[in-house]
Amino acid sequence: MRGSASRTHLGGTAVSESIISADLVDKDNAARKANLERDYASLGERLDRRGIAIDAIRDKVEKFAVAIPSWGVGTGGTRFARFPGAGEPRDIFDKIEDCAVIQQLTQATPTVSLHIPWDKADPNRLKQAASRFGLGFDAMNS
Repeated sequence: MRGSASRTHLGGTAVSESIISADLVDKDNAARKANLERDYASLGERLDRRGIAIDAIRDKVEKFAVAIPSWGVGTGGTRFARFPGAGEPRDIFDKIEDCAVIQQLTQATPTVSLHIPWDKADPNRLKQAASRFGLGFDAMNS
């Protein structure tokens, strides 16, 4: 996602959408739907033979949510060395945008866990950036 000339920084005043187009996601999903439905039905039959209802599992999975740690979308590395890559986020606002893409694709990651003291920013700006994408905040890493 990063590296595009059209990307506008969320921390600035001018903001444009750079989340993946819903039409693109829908088109890709449609191309895979028939195979997914066959695989799901097959799995359901195999689980049913074991006395496991696939719908009960699906209902539990639909309720599952994970907070994405902000460092999870940041530069790779350890406390001893950084391993930067192309398109790495410039700051917490880019990380929030990346978390929004993950949420868009999975619908299971509605919150972000900030990594203090690295994710320093005005709390109101953070809340505004997150709410713009329907995200919230969870426990903090330190």
